[in-house]
Amino acid sequence: DGSVVALAYAPATDTLVKAYPRALYRSSNGGQNWQKIKINVAALEGGQISSLAAPPAGKGIMYIGGPGLGILRTEDGGKTWVDRSKGLPSRDVIAVAAHTTQPDTVYAVVKDQGFYRSQDAGMNWRLMERGSQEGLRQLIHSDMPGSMQTGWLFAATAKGIRRVMDCFCLWQTAGKLDSQAYGVTYDPREPKHLYAATAKGLFRSSDGGENWVQIPSPNSNIVALASTRSGALFAVNADGGLYRSEDQGGTWTNASA
Repeated sequence: DGSVVALAYAPATDTLVKAYPRALYRSSNGGQNWQKIKINVAALEGGQISSLAAPPAGKGIMYIGGPGLGILRTEDGGKTWVDRSKGLPSRDVIAVAAHTTQPDTVYAVVKDQGFYRSQDAGMNWRLMERGSQEGLRQLIHSDMPGSMQTGWLFAATAKGIRRVMDCFCLWQTAGKLDSQAYGVTYDPREPKHLYAATAKGLFRSSDGGENWVQIPSPNSNIVALASTRSGALFAVNADGGLYRSEDQGGTWTNASA
């Protein structure tokens, strides 16, 4: 299946999902066991998965996106998938993100085009900004307070973590990580608490990305992170090895053991 490209936590079903370029796997016991999620082979023809999102407010709903793939959506935990790319300028999707509290709102980043938003589960799309996507690896939505609308978007980019209110009002660099960021997540119990996986290692912020402190990394090749509603933090490496922390990244255990 290649290397892991994304990791997500689905609160409505209390499951972890990890994505490879052409496969998805689900775990309902914290990564000890994984079940392959079937995807119509025809749907993956000519494309591959690079991004994964599970709306916290929608049970069984999940989105996948990627170059040549566009956006696919499931409402039944992956049993069936429908295309949600109509209205996007191309199928070269870099990242997909689900709104934290609105199950029908989803965001897509399209290569060389910009940032798009749909408020009807991908049936229709609106261009929000033509901003650069240089080195962007992941986009997430957060309900961190302080937004002029309903929350914030955080992006893992070539120069660290960037953030913007979900009205797309003024992108900012979040802190001074100054390196390629592979993944970003936040604690759903306290949205100001963020975690980033970068080329320099793992980092934690307690103030919405203003300041970062480095934390121990369980592996030198961490590519994605996910936080659960219980406060557990998961990290996965490119080979699929999963690690778990119960103390905000202070210590780690092998979750697959």
